[in-house]
Amino acid sequence: MFGPDFFERLSQRMYYDLDGKPITQDQWSVLRLGAGSAHVARDHIGFYHVSTVWTGVDTAASLDDEDGPTPLIYETMVFVERLDPDGVLAEDDRLDCTEQYAELHATRDDALAGHHRALTMVRDWVVNGRPEL
Repeated sequence: MFGPDFFERLSQRMYYDLDGKPITQDQWSVLRLGAGSAHVARDHIGFYHVSTVWTGVDTAASLDDEDGPTPLIYETMVFVERLDPDGVLAEDDRLDCTEQYAELHATRDDALAGHHRALTMVRDWVVNGRPEL
């Protein structure tokens, strides 16, 4: 993974639109700043936060395989909220950025299916406890 050309490839990463078509970094920036285009779905279950976003960057391919298959440009992640017994933390500060689970996807439809799988998994965690992953 960290071969001699690692940083060169990292600096030449590819950017993709919502449909997985290559775009420039400037076009990607405009899409990322668009009206909420990055978030595909967000849910809270208990103290878990399930978030699925369009990243527009195929991190896996840019770091591991230059000629990889369809770019993985969506990501589903599960986080936990920080304990806030006094209720003093702002909503954004309650999210602990330590991921509990992550899954990459190639398309928006795959991302939505992955989000629903993560919701099912988290519901099971709430009922039966979270196993070591």
